[in-house]
Amino acid sequence: MEIGFINFNTGEKKRIAKIMQQLMESEAIEELGIGRVRDHFSNTLFPGTSTLQHHAKYFVVLPSLYYHTAYSSRRFHSTAEVDRYIKEAEIEITRQMATKPDGSTRTDITGITGINTYREAMTDYRKYVKYDPAYIYGSGLVRFGIVPDGNINRLILELNHRHLAAAGDKMTDNPDTLSGETQLIRTCGETYVFARGTDTIMDMTLNANEASFLKGCIHQKCKGTLLDFLLESPHNIDKKLHYFNLVEILAGLNSATYDCYHMSVLFSKLVHLIDWRYNRTYYNSFGNADEAGRCDAMYSDLYGLYESALVNKNAYDSLFDYIRLIDPMLTDFFESCYSAIRAGDTPRIDSLVRSREYVVKRERSKIGNIAYKNDRRIDPAPNTFRWETVRTMVNEIRHPL
Repeated sequence: MEIGFINFNTGEKKRIAKIMQQLMESEAIEELGIGRVRDHFSNTLFPGTSTLQHHAKYFVVLPSLYYHTAYSSRRFHSTAEVDRYIKEAEIEITRQMATKPDGSTRTDITGITGINTYREAMTDYRKYVKYDPAYIYGSGLVRFGIVPDGNINRLILELNHRHLAAAGDKMTDNPDTLSGETQLIRTCGETYVFARGTDTIMDMTLNANEASFLKGCIHQKCKGTLLDFLLESPHNIDKKLHYFNLVEILAGLNSATYDCYHMSVLFSKLVHLIDWRYNRTYYNSFGNADEAGRCDAMYSDLYGLYESALVNKNAYDSLFDYIRLIDPMLTDFFESCYSAIRAGDTPRIDSLVRSREYVVKRERSKIGNIAYKNDRRIDPAPNTFRWETVRTMVNEIRHPL
């Protein structure tokens, strides 16, 4: 595999910073069906993470909650009962995280799940957020080997029944219905208070024991990934460090992951340009010349920024070979767009994105659809494969209390 080396001089870095600042309120659009390839890069480089996650603390608090629930003296009779108990405890966790020592609500920490709904949810758990911590962090807990794969509420119910049976409680369920050998839930050994009616507050920052536990789990289950490498990196991972510039701190990373990172950058730059052509085509289909012109101008600026990478045809050929195994039809689309971009044939790119959207969305296509005529589109930002989430959580693990 032949990969082009990506580097930026001081002038290019300043241009990146300027354009990314303009796009700070933007996000990547998903009308062209890139999810399978995008998620492949994200899962390969940063397994166990998602854009819904915010703080590493949940990875140590939630398994403790599950363990506490399974081995409590209370007997649960159904997974629905377990689910309600967990949800109510999560609401209490949110209260603790959101409360300052003086009793006021925190405004200095973002990413506390349910911070805007927990007061109502304290009296009615059904008013809690749709995506609760168990949902948001569940796949990561499995990926890091902290809980086993499968229905966590069912596992808690089974462990609860076994625990009480061992303690002499007569079970009303047939033990043959249990799933047999079950992996225990791993915890960091810290004690947390999940019961309501206390003045307990919870610091979002990990302590040394929590950080060591989580780091060990990630190292054991995600060895060789970029996530694992960053946890051990001697370099400072500054908030201003953009995903495209990670190459500056990747010396010593294994070659396979290094190549994957570089291909993800090439992929992101190509998609970013195509996304802006999509928006241009969308606005142009409704005769919105001002917005279409703005998209043209932004496309030109980005092309100038990305040109040094785009001219490396060998690197992009390697990228296409790599992603063809993941999504062959999308790869064909990208190859055609790449050729048109290199040739400066923007009408061809616009025609390709129109066709691609119809293939992906069919009757839900937005280009030229009168139902969307007055809708303003979000400005597309480059895919950074969960980097903002990863950077926060890695720094939290690297710098505990």
